[in-house]
Amino acid sequence: MHYREYCLDGAKHLGASPTGDMGFYEDLKKVAKLHSAFFKSVELMPPVRLPLWYLILKRAIDFVGSAVGLLLCSFPFLVISIAIKFDSSGPVFYRQSRVGKNGKVFKIFKFRTMVKDAESKTGPIWASDKDPRLTRVGRFLRRTKIDELPQLINVLIGQMSFVGPRPERPEFVFNFVNIIPAYDRRHDVKPGITGLAQLFLGYDKGAESVYKKLRWDVKYIRSMGLRMDMWLIFKTIWALLRGKV
Repeated sequence: MHYREYCLDGAKHLGASPTGDMGFYEDLKKVAKLHSAFFKSVELMPPVRLPLWYLILKRAIDFVGSAVGLLLCSFPFLVISIAIKFDSSGPVFYRQSRVGKNGKVFKIFKFRTMVKDAESKTGPIWASDKDPRLTRVGRFLRRTKIDELPQLINVLIGQMSFVGPRPERPEFVFNFVNIIPAYDRRHDVKPGITGLAQLFLGYDKGAESVYKKLRWDVKYIRSMGLRMDMWLIFKTIWALLRGKV
């Protein structure tokens, strides 16, 4: 299902603000005006055309890498699952709708890091580094990025890649695109676990974050290739080892 169909089916969240601040979209309109030249250049980008050999190799790396990763993570997954169940009530894994390539909605897999029914009162909002909804185990998983490991399942089945733009929630994408049509160009390629925006930006905090994230994602899309992907994968591993992500 395309994100527009998804959102129109669940129209109660169409006005949801990712920060919980109802002035967010007014701020986003100001950002759109301030950076209008950049956004227009993104809209006018030619269609993404990538060599067939690169697409085949990228998928092969994703498939083999995620399969090996899931095998290696089987015991850690068991330990983490037990820790999550002992720490708080609720499921071990958390599935959330995200927007993928060509605007198609899929379910992303993550370890649950928040209390059960965390958005029952707030509706969809962005998480933050000091989010009060985080559990004790969840705070550790977020800080170390271990909560992202189940996304290897999404990579294995082809919904995501190791490298690409970070997939956003459809409720927010619908509103972002209505204000900034250029935002939809992020969906020209498959989303990824890591990427330029993921490495060089922290948690989203406001309307300006939408612009900054898009700028990094467009930089990746314009220069994506095997060398860029391998550099980002090794850069991510190094950053994780140093605790800098």
